[in-house]
Amino acid sequence: MRQGRRSGGYTGRMDAIFGELERFGSEVIYPWRWLVLAVAIAALAAAAAAAWRFRLHEPLWRHRYLTAAVTVPLLAVALPVGWYLLSPLWERSFLEEAAPDFERPPAVAAATATMTATPASASTPPPDAATATAATATPEASATPAATEEPAARLVASGDWQGSDDFHFARGRAYIIETEPGVHILRVEEFSVRNGPDLFVYLSRNPDGWEEDAVNLGDLKATDGAFNYAIPAELDLDEFRSAVVWCRRFAVLFGHATLTPP
Repeated sequence: MRQGRRSGGYTGRMDAIFGELERFGSEVIYPWRWLVLAVAIAALAAAAAAAWRFRLHEPLWRHRYLTAAVTVPLLAVALPVGWYLLSPLWERSFLEEAAPDFERPPAVAAATATMTATPASASTPPPDAATATAATATPEASATPAATEEPAARLVASGDWQGSDDFHFARGRAYIIETEPGVHILRVEEFSVRNGPDLFVYLSRNPDGWEEDAVNLGDLKATDGAFNYAIPAELDLDEFRSAVVWCRRFAVLFGHATLTPP
């Protein structure tokens, strides 16, 4: 038990170190990435030229077996660790889950209708066809109003996703929906977020994102798309103010959506 606690403490310290490095990279280096890249390339070129000029490569070649004995183990450790830490940043995934029938906020519904509307030239019949249709329609049919159905689910709260910084982008919509009395889900739509290791979706009482007592709804299902998360029935949703994408391993906020009632 004692050894396990030491191991857990060591893992926690390493995660904290990697988390600080990740935050430093995303908040300090990333905004200046092109300048940093140019400086790094220039520095590497200058170092290579100096090494060649002063023949620093010759001792390494003379002791090439010793050089290989040091370099190969370092690469054997560095490459897998680097792949584990960095590969999620460019890996993408897509998931589209069915949406419950609910009424979206007016602005979102109008935007969706605009994007999906059929051009008038394709939907409007030619004059002769329109006249024929009107002539053959019965009075009863023309007098009957169109039936309107109430949505089967109720919108409780919604908000827009936003990233925690320039590097950790997040966009799309988040909805809390009551699908039936006492049953709620968190749904994300038109969603896209920066990928990373060990990402989970939470509900938080903090409108600006993460809090220590946030409720874990499950691992991030995909970096892009539209999908649902079941919300535990015992939660008082009046207390929760945001949905959060959180890197649990390194304690880094990737994005959040502030939730407000309709």
